Amino acid sequence: MLLQIGPAGAGALERAMLGKSEIVDLTHSEGERPALTEPQPPAASGEGERQDASLSTPAERDLGTRLNALGIVRKDKRTIAQIPPQELLAPAVVVNVTAKVAAAPEYRITVEDLLAWERQYGRIPKQGVVLLYTGWSRRWSDPPRYINPDAQGVSRVPGFSVAALGFLVNERQVRGVGLDAFTSDTPSVAGGAAPGPIVPFGAWQIENLTNLDRLPVKGAKLIVAPLRLEAASAPARVIGILP
Repeated sequence: MLLQIGPAGAGALERAMLGKSEIVDLTHSEGERPALTEPQPPAASGEGERQDASLSTPAERDLGTRLNALGIVRKDKRTIAQIPPQELLAPAVVVNVTAKVAAAPEYRITVEDLLAWERQYGRIPKQGVVLLYTGWSRRWSDPPRYINPDAQGVSRVPGFSVAALGFLVNERQVRGVGLDAFTSDTPSVAGGAAPGPIVPFGAWQIENLTNLDRLPVKGAKLIVAPLRLEAASAPARVIGILP
C-alpha cells in the first residue's frame, strides 16, 4: 500500500532526511532492563474487557513499546495489519503531568488538564496524537517500581481518565494517544470501583514510550511503525521528528 503523506508531513520527512531536523527515538530497546519474573494477578474486568488474552496482565504481556488498537478493532473489526499506513503518521502534542504524577503516582489526566493546555498552547490538532508525559519511563530499569503493585497486586500507574479519552476522541477527533507508562485496566483511583480507561472506539494508543522529555510541546511529527500483525496489539517502533 502506498503511503500518502500530506505537505506538512512530507516537509518534516524531507528535513529529517537532509539532517535539518532532529529525530528522537521514542521506543524502549528490548533487553535494556531485566525481565519481569513474578506473575501479577489478573486485572479487574468489566464491560470494556479486553478481547486479546495476551494483554490480560502487565506481567503476561510484552512490556515493550506497543501500539494497541482495541478501540479500532471493536468498532471496525480491523487489526493492526489493516490500519492504513497514512493513519500512522500524525502531528503530536505533549502534555506534561510529571509534577502531578510525582505527587500522586496513579494520576489520571482530566478534561480540565487538557483545556488548560489548550488555553496556553492552542487547540489540540484534529487527527493528531496526544502524548502524556508522566515521567514514568524513569522507572523502566526497575520492573517492580514500573509495575508498582499495591498490597493486592493491583498496578498503580498514571494514565488518561475515561472522560479525557472521550473528550479527545469525540471533541478533538484525535487519531490516537500515547504515554510513557503501560495501560492498565485497574481502578483509576485507589480503592475506586470504576474500571480503568479503555481507549474509546476509533482511536489507538501507544504505551511504554520513552524520551518524551525531548519532544516540544507541539510541532513534532510522529511516525508509528508496528509489526504488521493480524491482532489488536503489536510491538512498534515510534519516531518523533522535531520541527
